[in-house]
Amino acid sequence: MSAETSYLPVEESTYQRVREMLLNGEIPAGQPVNQSEVAVALGVSRTPVRRALARLEGEGLVAAGPRGWHAVGFDADRMTAVFEIRAVLEGLACRLAAHRVSRAELARLRVLFQDAYEQLTETGSAEAYYQADVAFHRALLEFAGEPLLTRTAEVHHILTTSLAPGLYRDPHETHPEHLAIIEALATGDADRAEEMARAHIRAAVPNIRTGAVYTPGAKSS
Repeated sequence: MSAETSYLPVEESTYQRVREMLLNGEIPAGQPVNQSEVAVALGVSRTPVRRALARLEGEGLVAAGPRGWHAVGFDADRMTAVFEIRAVLEGLACRLAAHRVSRAELARLRVLFQDAYEQLTETGSAEAYYQADVAFHRALLEFAGEPLLTRTAEVHHILTTSLAPGLYRDPHETHPEHLAIIEALATGDADRAEEMARAHIRAAVPNIRTGAVYTPGAKSS
């Protein structure tokens, strides 16, 4: 095993964690990124941190300057744009998926959401629902069966960027919407599946504008 290969797991985990720190505000927008402090916090050397920042510069999350990198961050306008792009991509994905997705694939999504929703109502924890939400939206792109569509979302980190902050809406509101999209796909109604997917994603924009993120136990606005 080469030295480069042996470092891949550490580099990837460091990249993911630094990315998360930038998106959730642990490293505030406009602030310099102290590589030494980040390395200590993550228990790694500065090398994977430096390589992570180089990758993140390509995503527009950090910018390099004479004194190193600083966080760029996503303001409400930028995140709104990401969600608008998601709405178009996932709407198209649903249109394509309506003609090819299998009953077994849709059944798997139903069970995933049912289990996660039951856990939310029983324990008050939204973690399982959040993971189900991530899996659902990834699955929509996969069900489309169009590599170019999936690649477009991956190259621009559309899903990971928009989902990193957490749930923007109350699961009690989004759960019926998820199930309705699944049913539209099950009946092969491409127009309805596309329309519902776009509306579902765009419904988060008002909360993005106000900076609201769903907190279990809090009253929804």
